[in-house]
Amino acid sequence: MEKDEIRELIIHSKQGNTKAFGELVVLFQPLVFQLSFRLLCDNDEAKDMVQEVFIKLWLQLEKYNPRYKFSTWVYKITCNMCYDRLRFIQRYPKSIEISSFIAEYVAVSSHNVETSVINSELKELILYFTNGLSPKQKIVFTLNDIEGLETEEIKEITGLSAGQIKSNLHLARKYIKDRINAITS
Repeated sequence: MEKDEIRELIIHSKQGNTKAFGELVVLFQPLVFQLSFRLLCDNDEAKDMVQEVFIKLWLQLEKYNPRYKFSTWVYKITCNMCYDRLRFIQRYPKSIEISSFIAEYVAVSSHNVETSVINSELKELILYFTNGLSPKQKIVFTLNDIEGLETEEIKEITGLSAGQIKSNLHLARKYIKDRINAITS
């Protein structure tokens, strides 16, 4: 969908048009689910997060600044809500069976079946080790290395400085690399 069409949907949504907002939901739901799943590593948590994010988007639509891309604002709200959830999960952890969500992660993350088969073991390790990252490191790592966003957009989404982003990204990559090297050597 073109930028102008999205802008029109936003304008109509701000005027209370639920059909226009429904179109925004359909358009951005995959982005919110993928990011939520990658950060929370739980299908049910990600589905719940999608609902919570769109409720928050609807309630705060008036605060959206059209100077920025709408997708950046959606990323920001999703990251903030997932960050809060990750901090809660760290305080009150539950037992998670990694094999139960690896298949889902690979399905959500992969578009090419052949590549998926070749990299599934590495993806499984990376996913497993991202659970040991701090919430900030996990968000920065996911946005940069999995979602492919640039530092400037990550700054807008997270509110972190470029230095903080680079530092968290470095620590996350080092942590994951060290863990993978420890089991492969």
